[in-house]
Amino acid sequence: MKLDDVMKELIHRLEDLKLLTTDDQLYKADEIWNRLLVLLLELDKQNRKSTYAVQRLQSIGLEDIITKYLEYNRPSLQKSKNKAEMIKVFQEYGIMQQLITALSRRYLCLYGSNAGIVKLLKTLVDFADNHSDSSIRTELEQGRIFENLTVIVQSDDTDYTNKRVAEQIIGTCFQHRVHVANSDIQPYNDNAKIDMSSGMAGYTHGKARTLVEMQYIQYLQSILCKPMWWIDITNQHIVEQWRADSLDRNISPSTFNLALEQLGVFVKQLVCSGSDGFGTIVPGPVEQTYILDNGIPDNVYTRLMTNVSDIEHGSNHNTGQMVHNLIDASMYSVVYGQTMIAPLSIRLKYTTMVPCDILSSTRLVSDTPIIDSSPEFISRKFQCLPSEFRVEQDGSVTINSYINNLNPIWHRDMYKCIAKIFKCFVPMFESLFRTMDPMFKYIDIRNGTKGYELPSQSDRGGMESDTRVTRPVYVPTLPKHFESKYESAKPVSLRGRNLQVIVKLTNIQLTPSKPKYDEGNWHIEGPINESIVATGLYYYDVENITTPKLDYRVAVDRFDERASDMYWKDVYGMDRESPRNQYIGSLELPNGRCVVYPNRYQHKEQSFELADPTQPGHCKILTFFVVNPSHRIVSTAHVAPQQPQWYNSSLDKTPIPPELWNDATQYIQGVQSPAEAKHYRDELTSDRTRITAAYNEYRYERVYYLDH
Repeated sequence: MKLDDVMKELIHRLEDLKLLTTDDQLYKADEIWNRLLVLLLELDKQNRKSTYAVQRLQSIGLEDIITKYLEYNRPSLQKSKNKAEMIKVFQEYGIMQQLITALSRRYLCLYGSNAGIVKLLKTLVDFADNHSDSSIRTELEQGRIFENLTVIVQSDDTDYTNKRVAEQIIGTCFQHRVHVANSDIQPYNDNAKIDMSSGMAGYTHGKARTLVEMQYIQYLQSILCKPMWWIDITNQHIVEQWRADSLDRNISPSTFNLALEQLGVFVKQLVCSGSDGFGTIVPGPVEQTYILDNGIPDNVYTRLMTNVSDIEHGSNHNTGQMVHNLIDASMYSVVYGQTMIAPLSIRLKYTTMVPCDILSSTRLVSDTPIIDSSPEFISRKFQCLPSEFRVEQDGSVTINSYINNLNPIWHRDMYKCIAKIFKCFVPMFESLFRTMDPMFKYIDIRNGTKGYELPSQSDRGGMESDTRVTRPVYVPTLPKHFESKYESAKPVSLRGRNLQVIVKLTNIQLTPSKPKYDEGNWHIEGPINESIVATGLYYYDVENITTPKLDYRVAVDRFDERASDMYWKDVYGMDRESPRNQYIGSLELPNGRCVVYPNRYQHKEQSFELADPTQPGHCKILTFFVVNPSHRIVSTAHVAPQQPQWYNSSLDKTPIPPELWNDATQYIQGVQSPAEAKHYRDELTSDRTRITAAYNEYRYERVYYLDH
């Protein structure tokens, strides 16, 4: 048969097969399948002469259909042909040779139209691993697919996505051949449409704001800081008070009207009720932040306080340190090339028990993660471990893997409490993700040339460039009306989705002898390989201290315009050595407040001190770092607990006396001793300091060096 004739009949037979959906109809499928297999054999013969046949085979999606047929393993279907018989027939008719031919080419695209090949390979390998008498493994080994995929991963000129898929195939199908496991886990398919990369550290906020914009934002922030402003805006008497106050601040009537119009849009588009009707989620004074006061139910708060007290009593809380991390995400982190990946069969046990099955693990997290980013922003050695959070359709939250450094057996009720608190954060993160893109700035002047118009060639004549400083500078003005973009913001629902979340619990304790918490440093959260896009903070217990505040700044794009010093000074308040960042405001964090914000914002803590210097005070914070929902990283679903003391309870049925349990658990494969964990934490902290310095050097504090 000619190649075109084979392809035409294949397509015809496949269309017939698609129409057979019920069990009764599938009984009739045998005749079609037998003919398909004959055609496959013919195609295999054709392929020995031309690789074009493989391309045609891929184009009709045959691998997807075969895979679906193999996976359609109903009891009624087995009466006709079970999976083992079908795969045996596939082998006899050359399907393995087709795969080997397709996957052994040097230049191979593993995604897009070829995704069916990958899916079929995984199906066959899974079958082979569960049927020791199958020869599939032998055929794959002889076909040198693993070697070709390894070349793709290690190549410097291979497409990034191709590398990722090749690494995933190796991690899934050839784990017995590798010493390290893949650190780049397959993304959640159902989260593909909520890629929040614009929240990543270093993502620019667009061009710098003009002084006019910054002054307007400062006034807008003064209203957004007012309690219950979203209700007061409907009270004409209060609005008139605001108007009078604005005149005292030299705010023009047109500016006040613009702000009032914008606040009205906020009420309609951004203000919403908290989870189960507790509290109101409102946009914060810093753009693209959201705050919630009194949004945690009283019974949940009471349980939180009780559980935190238990954790404090079980830790070395009274060490005299001002800052104490009760749940420290930097302890027992992933160490690339050393941390063990647990067998799939035991991963789901971590929230009900601490399994010793880790002894059967033989895989390590990759020591060469493939990440498409500047190396300065990547940790080549460490990654904090997130937990797997499931948001159910009713909005409730289930924690499906252990929280690192919070034992799920000892603190079972704390898990339930954290899940209930995160439930209250879900609508906040939905609001943030909906407006995460920098296009949803509070104000963005786009009238004319935004402050500068290059002189024409005739205007210049023979003048030297520095004579342009005498030209008048056009200063942009605010628009007369607020142009809302929020109608174009697509709703984001996290219900029915899986998220990866890093949890942190921190106490800051002040005393009369240590009455002040010093100002922090500008920083973002985590390196690029942790893919953190958003932070959620719950200041659940603030007592006898001045109100904590967070400052925020953003990286802004470089300028292509060439203008005079007068222009930069009058329009932007900048000179040629100004860093590429702008301060965008601060947030107050009083007792009981929840706040969320994107991780592209650098932030720092303002200093605070005891309100009554004769009495102690404290600030207690629960933090959620959310990984980009469209990505996945190694989590506690893949790594068994590395804390040796967690395994003590597993030894109570052994002859080992309790006084030797701590010594015995040090020898469990994959654990870190407390000394090792502290050593790695110090290394991780130094690594984060390096990454923060790199972000400052290349993003947030890089100077403009304005030319003109």
